[in-house]
Amino acid sequence: MDHRELEHYLRRHDVIEAKQRYTRRNINEFGGKELILPHGEQFPRMPESFFFNQGDYHISKHHRFAAMPEHTHTFIELNYMYSGRCRQSISGSIVELAQGQICLLDTDVPHSISTLDEDDILINILMRKETLNAAFLTRLGSDGRLSDFLINAQSPAAAHDRYLVFRSDNCQNLHYTLASMMCEYFDPRDFSADMINGYMVIVFTELMRVLNQDTSLREVLPTKRGDLLEILQYLERHFNDCSLKDLAARFNFNPNYLGNLLKKSTGKTFGELVQEHRMAYAALLLAHSDRPIGDIAGECGYESLSFFYKKFADRYGLTPLLYRKQNQTT
Repeated sequence: MDHRELEHYLRRHDVIEAKQRYTRRNINEFGGKELILPHGEQFPRMPESFFFNQGDYHISKHHRFAAMPEHTHTFIELNYMYSGRCRQSISGSIVELAQGQICLLDTDVPHSISTLDEDDILINILMRKETLNAAFLTRLGSDGRLSDFLINAQSPAAAHDRYLVFRSDNCQNLHYTLASMMCEYFDPRDFSADMINGYMVIVFTELMRVLNQDTSLREVLPTKRGDLLEILQYLERHFNDCSLKDLAARFNFNPNYLGNLLKKSTGKTFGELVQEHRMAYAALLLAHSDRPIGDIAGECGYESLSFFYKKFADRYGLTPLLYRKQNQTT
């Protein structure tokens, strides 16, 4: 699929749109099961189980011709106005997106979308919050405003009532990147998942540029977690030879305070963050080298090979050997 074919794909009426165009009533894509009201909650919640069957991201065109009722979900959502305009209600505030603009929604934010007409093409990009891990966040540079938002979205202790609107109308490189990413998603080929992961880093980096150029947002989004981002970046580089005590001393924190800060901000303990980096490094070595698995386990800090096998299988759903066979590039 190229960009011209993508344009045709997005503008044609799918089955649900054809029905909604006639009835003007919202038709649930999963038989109504995705908008069930959980006991004790005020708004219907979309479960993750209906999405992410193609990996860490789910991309779809929002169905036109009927309003989407108010709902919440535990994943992060990026709404991209590919064409036309849309009107949303987010936590009681009215937000209007014009063509080329983007709205980033925190987890658990109640939101609804008014009826989209023929030329209104809204793209929903859903992301599991676990996907935006420390390794991803450290690639977002030194500007902490966007990383602050994403860290907040992952924190179980934070208030989840936030959203960001990006006035990215004239950001042509961002639009080209998003179109290329959609082509990979809607018409997957070899390494499409890797391409999408790479495109997402570019998308968020472009969004940082938009934030940096939008002076109206500078006071609204103070950099509250600049220190935390530096800590995560350091931990990514030194995960194999860094203890919590060493990390705290380097950044002038009390170890207990830093451990609690990491847990509160990322939802993971120091040990879990280290484990995450070790697993990512092990996967990289398995895919891009022919080194013995025992050597890789040792380099990643695992003295017990059986323990390494268990942790790797828990993380990737495959043994290290099977992972290497499926992902080897050398």
